[in-house]
Amino acid sequence: MDYRRARTLASASTWSIAAVLFGGFIFAATSGAGFIGTSIAAGITFLILFAARRGIFVALDDHLYHTILGQGTTGLIAEFVDRVRTCFTMPEFVAAIRESLEKSLDASVVLIRSNTWDVLYASPAALTADPGLVPTLKRNFRELSEGLVFVDSAFNLTVNNQGARGFFIFCKGYYFFVFTRICPYVDQDAFRVLYGELLIFFDRVLTVARLFDIAALTKEWSQIADTQRSFLPEVLPEQPKLSLAAYWRPLVNVSGDYYDAIRIDDDRTLLVMGDVSGKGLGAALVMGIVINTIRAANDKTDLAALIRACDDAIRGMGFEDKYTVMFLGLIDVGSKRLRYVNAAMPEQFLVVRTIKGPVIRRLGSTCGIVGLVPIYSVEVEEIELRTDDVLVLTTDGLTEIVNADGVSIDQSSEFTKLMNGALDTTADELVDRLATLGETWVADKKLRDDITILTVKVGRLWD
Repeated sequence: MDYRRARTLASASTWSIAAVLFGGFIFAATSGAGFIGTSIAAGITFLILFAARRGIFVALDDHLYHTILGQGTTGLIAEFVDRVRTCFTMPEFVAAIRESLEKSLDASVVLIRSNTWDVLYASPAALTADPGLVPTLKRNFRELSEGLVFVDSAFNLTVNNQGARGFFIFCKGYYFFVFTRICPYVDQDAFRVLYGELLIFFDRVLTVARLFDIAALTKEWSQIADTQRSFLPEVLPEQPKLSLAAYWRPLVNVSGDYYDAIRIDDDRTLLVMGDVSGKGLGAALVMGIVINTIRAANDKTDLAALIRACDDAIRGMGFEDKYTVMFLGLIDVGSKRLRYVNAAMPEQFLVVRTIKGPVIRRLGSTCGIVGLVPIYSVEVEEIELRTDDVLVLTTDGLTEIVNADGVSIDQSSEFTKLMNGALDTTADELVDRLATLGETWVADKKLRDDITILTVKVGRLWD
């Protein structure tokens, strides 16, 4: 059974079991309770069964994905997909092709730039060495739109992978041809996953290449800054029970600060705040690596795994002096919890309402810096969220600003008063007030660092 059918069957089965259990409860309840009591009990039971069914299905889906797509020949394609997720340059991609496709699948690969039809890579095999191969591919496929298709033994299109001699993917200006006889034995969902991962990879390659080209040829740092801003979210996600606002001000054109907010589903949102060591092109590249690594991750709820993936990606680039401090926070309005990892960032802030008034909780470091030495231990903290709670994430560019008397912002009465009032202001108003405080705290002095702020206000959780 393929993954898609197995997933559909799992969904139908869990819904059927939940329906049977709900029906059985209603049948039992109606015999001894009145209408109002039965209605209340039915509503509570429905919510419990709905949540339980959802959790069971997610677990089943994850098991099916790794069982079906991670075994046999399909597993070999999945192994290549995992390698692509860690690639940031074409040489790394070619190494993944050689090790995961040519050796494991006995595949022949041709990588072509679509606008010129220049061959960027061809496997050392008889098929790809044939001088007539590329002209044939160009004649047959140059008019196709972006996507994934299968190829038969005569290098013509075929409707699916049954009997196919290979496949090719056209995306982001590249043709990626793979000729292998294992195509009929691979779950088609594995090819779709590969297509999606290549879209992300080629975007990543183009962005990194653009940064290097601009730096080497034009020295126009404003263009590098524009490219860097493309890593940041254009708009913050909309969540029914959350309001978000952000402020990002680089000290110079190219910043080491970054932030992100990623909507995972109706309940969960991943928040990112970080600061790369140094400034300039190196900091911009590390920033891009971190953001792309997080966005490309399959499981964005495993905070410890995300930290380790970022650590591996930065160290894999070979920088000797580049690292990042970062904060990852997973807000789940369904379970009313915040899970977070603070990797050597300054204390972040959670403002909560109590019977004695507002209380500012400081979320301290739980992990070391990322990208310098291998990380073996990551501590994930978890705290309860309540209606109107306000989370304030910021880099040290704000909290460590000092005034003429040597007082830092986060130790000032002005900052405390502003944060205490956060419960009665919107996320946008809070960001504006924090940014204004930071820019005026230095008086006639100049700012010495980037300022980045991300605020999140929790809505009514019990609606």
